[in-house]
Amino acid sequence: MNDEHMLAKYIGNPEVFWPLSHQRNALKIKRALDKCGYGSDKDYVWKIKDFVKFRSDFYARHLYIVNTGSAGSHWIEAMLGLLPGFYNGGEIYFPKEIKKYLSGLSSKEANEFLDAIYVIHSGGIHKDSLTATISNSANLANHRQISDFSLNKKVVLLLRDPVDVVISRTFRKNEYKKDIAPSLDDNEYLERNCKYVENFYNQLDLSSFDAVIRYEDFLENTLESLKALANLIGIDASEAEFERAVRKTSQNEEKNMLETKGETLTNIYMGEKNDHDWAKVFVRKKLNDILVKYEYF
Repeated sequence: MNDEHMLAKYIGNPEVFWPLSHQRNALKIKRALDKCGYGSDKDYVWKIKDFVKFRSDFYARHLYIVNTGSAGSHWIEAMLGLLPGFYNGGEIYFPKEIKKYLSGLSSKEANEFLDAIYVIHSGGIHKDSLTATISNSANLANHRQISDFSLNKKVVLLLRDPVDVVISRTFRKNEYKKDIAPSLDDNEYLERNCKYVENFYNQLDLSSFDAVIRYEDFLENTLESLKALANLIGIDASEAEFERAVRKTSQNEEKNMLETKGETLTNIYMGEKNDHDWAKVFVRKKLNDILVKYEYF
């Protein structure tokens, strides 16, 4: 099957490629297509294929923000997305059949296929898309199963205190829990998330990253941390543009947007917070070796 036909098949019927437990990934690409305004355009696959061929001539870049989930990647992507020459792709995953298909293509063809999916997830074709960087913040410790298909890329590891990650994943993402583990009680789900985070960190190959960044540094010094990341990926922005990106994604601005428009730029948690001290004690014991290794004492 040639590249155009496989791309058309995938974006036309993504649910065929994903098992029932992962249909949210099929819904994600369908929503991205609707957002682009091309959900019903049968010629769109050829338009996007032609476009990414031009993008490859400009050696357009992909940014991988590898993280556990609940680590602040959507906030960081939202800030980057307010800077010139950058579009936020969010978490983008590929089913087994597509990854197998990509491995049989030339490096250029695989990059263009990947780029087509990234362009769709980033909102479609924009006036500066030929040279723009597009992000993928998928929670893949083994990112090379995808990132190796990108010809021009930067890969950063985003860390957050593993205890906070487990608490957030367990108690602050109810819709996600209903989707993947509806039958588990809090204790069982806490144990599951501990195992997930432990497995994620154990799979990391630190030599495969261009940089390691920390959520806590972004909290403490947002502006300077954003500038450093932008410099790494080659974004040229003014002081005013950096300041606007930080301001527009601040918690106060997000709360105001939620109250006035019913939407936000990030997925910042707005609900009631509970310290869950009993759970934190459990998680610290479970993840002690990881906390020590990554200096989260």
